[in-house]
Amino acid sequence: MKKHSKLLLGALVVVLAMAVVPAAAFAQSGSEAPPSPAQALLKALTDTAAQTLNMSPESFIQAMRSGQTPAELAQEAGVSTEELAAAMQETWNAQGEVFIGKFIENGLPPKYGRRHHFRTIRRWTKTAAETLEMPTRAFVKELRSGQTPAQIAEAHGSSGQAVTEAIVAAEKARLDKAVAEGKLTQEKADEILARVTEAAVQWVENGRPKPPRGH
Repeated sequence: MKKHSKLLLGALVVVLAMAVVPAAAFAQSGSEAPPSPAQALLKALTDTAAQTLNMSPESFIQAMRSGQTPAELAQEAGVSTEELAAAMQETWNAQGEVFIGKFIENGLPPKYGRRHHFRTIRRWTKTAAETLEMPTRAFVKELRSGQTPAQIAEAHGSSGQAVTEAIVAAEKARLDKAVAEGKLTQEKADEILARVTEAAVQWVENGRPKPPRGH
């Protein structure tokens, strides 16, 4: 039993060392973005370990960052590794079911990064140029001169609203296809479309691309 607890604790320590500390830091950063199921699971493990050792989560994380292991912290607190492992296992079992359910339902989380951002803005640029009946290169040239998509639209006898509506319509078509293919639920598609609409308005009016979260 003792050997099993040490192995279990060792596995959980790996999880903490690789993911909990960064996730906990994210949770404490003041970001308004809701935590993902994985972040919620990892934060729950951190909170459980800290509570079992009579520490605050912040103190537990700081101790981990300084190089101490949960086993060493448990010894200092007069708590056995078996007790610590059992508490964390209980949290893992309870929270893990939620995480697994979300994973089965939604699959992998959306990818973030410059490449995905670039593809989104490239689509929007192409759609805007087509809406204004302009060559894409000409539209991009005017963008680079400092004009916003709305200003370019007005100069070509259209409006920023028309460009925004065209972008939103094109993105909605992509989302509808994903729903039809079973890649997204309708509820999730509606959530994404709301974020896309907000981001598209911002891009058309200000010309500074800010990709919608989770799209």
